[in-house]
Amino acid sequence: MRVAHNLLLSTAISTVLASVDANADTPGAISYVSRSLAEASITGGPWTLHQIVGRNRHDASGIAPPSTVSTPYNPPTTAYGTPYESYCVDGQVQTAQGVNPMQPYYFPFVRANDGYLEGFFDYRPRNEQEATVSAISFDWGKRWVFTGEALGLNPYCPTDPTDPDNNNVIVDGMSVPYGSNSNNAADNGLGHAFVMTVAGVQRIYHLNRANGHIDSDQLVVHTLRRAAPSPLAGLPVLGYVSPLASRGYPTLEATAAATAGLQSPDAILGALKLGKVTTIIYVEKQLNASTTNNCQSTPSWALTNIVTGNPRKANNDVITIRVATTTDGINFTDAGTVSGLQDPATTAFNGIRWLGSGSIIPLSNGRYGMFFGAGNCLDNDSDGFHFIGYAETTSAVNKPSDLLSWTVVYGFDNPILSTDTVTDPTGQTYPAKPPLIDVTDADVLTPAQVKPWMPPAGHNTNFFSGRVYDPQAIITDRSTVTIVFAGYNTPQPSSNLGDYRTIGRFQLRFPEGYIARPSYTDRD
Repeated sequence: MRVAHNLLLSTAISTVLASVDANADTPGAISYVSRSLAEASITGGPWTLHQIVGRNRHDASGIAPPSTVSTPYNPPTTAYGTPYESYCVDGQVQTAQGVNPMQPYYFPFVRANDGYLEGFFDYRPRNEQEATVSAISFDWGKRWVFTGEALGLNPYCPTDPTDPDNNNVIVDGMSVPYGSNSNNAADNGLGHAFVMTVAGVQRIYHLNRANGHIDSDQLVVHTLRRAAPSPLAGLPVLGYVSPLASRGYPTLEATAAATAGLQSPDAILGALKLGKVTTIIYVEKQLNASTTNNCQSTPSWALTNIVTGNPRKANNDVITIRVATTTDGINFTDAGTVSGLQDPATTAFNGIRWLGSGSIIPLSNGRYGMFFGAGNCLDNDSDGFHFIGYAETTSAVNKPSDLLSWTVVYGFDNPILSTDTVTDPTGQTYPAKPPLIDVTDADVLTPAQVKPWMPPAGHNTNFFSGRVYDPQAIITDRSTVTIVFAGYNTPQPSSNLGDYRTIGRFQLRFPEGYIARPSYTDRD
């Protein structure tokens, strides 16, 4: 296959880059590779929001109906859409057929692997399911082929496919409270997957998103088989004891292990081998921990107010970026707090308060670069999804402490990619400058496919118009980096249930020789 051959060739070229001296302290002008931005598709896998071919063709769409309307919402009309259209047929959860838009997938972890990309994705139909899906791509992340699914949450069918909150599911022939009951799990399962090999053992790490566990528990750990056609082969189908068959809140299945020594971990941003230890940089998230300099409700001109018609209340979560080391992949030793990436107390609408996702790449001058997703009081969400930025360590990285100091190169006011621009009453735009990738109408779906939702006047229908985050950077050749990322059409999936949790990709060009070949991969 020509694409696979090109991938192998570019991998071979990149092996010489470690000896290249870029003779530069900054990346200079990073440029966008024209027309490389694309909304991803996937062949096979679990049910998708839109199925283009096959016997189960459908367009799942929907908006929240007014509180005066009761279920079922649609008959005799389709005024509010059907958000779980064809999710189940004759009481059986359906799989996808053919090639379809990659929805509802988000929070990718992606790595290069012998001539193709291998991705691990958070598959999450709103208020219904959360599972990990693996897939491979031979064209740098534009098209993916399903290879496996594991560690799911909910095996049951919605009682009413027109109910956007999935308040009830069918268990043993009975309608049982689900999305309507905080004692059940909805779609809060295992998320934020990260794969890493330490001391010859390859593991997948997850955030336990269940109520009472998220951002307080250690990361959940499962061991991956090294010689399996699917990297998820052998893992449990369900990551939890079934939440409803046992009539209680879900508990982790018996084979799940846990890390030790991490501080309120939410996501791992990258890993590298430094001497005899593996070093990670990760997100510490302390829920409702801030007592001063807090955000107020989002302003009237914020995107979430414009799109949903409702402000988001203040968010008191505190984000700290930390470094830790391990020799066994389970037990971690703290190496300190990172500076220069974000200010956990800023209330400026162009500041970086929350940095919640991203990945790192090695540079030929010995430093590291980081692509990250971040946000602030304009969104009031500590996931940090307003824009994608880029930063670099202030010095070469030879020991864990060298990862503690960073400088932001592309921030809120000059982002690489951003959600829709908004303007405050004084005429100031956010971001202040157009993003490096400044496009419109990137969504592959037509208005008819996501009807009855309609975009607000003045806002486009990009699949990342409302959220853009978790950029996964893959060195493509001696000057190109491919970014696989997550996007939402709107700030909240509940406002457009036919176009949310989407995977996309784009490519950036650095000055020749600026990027180094990776010194460590998770397959070492």
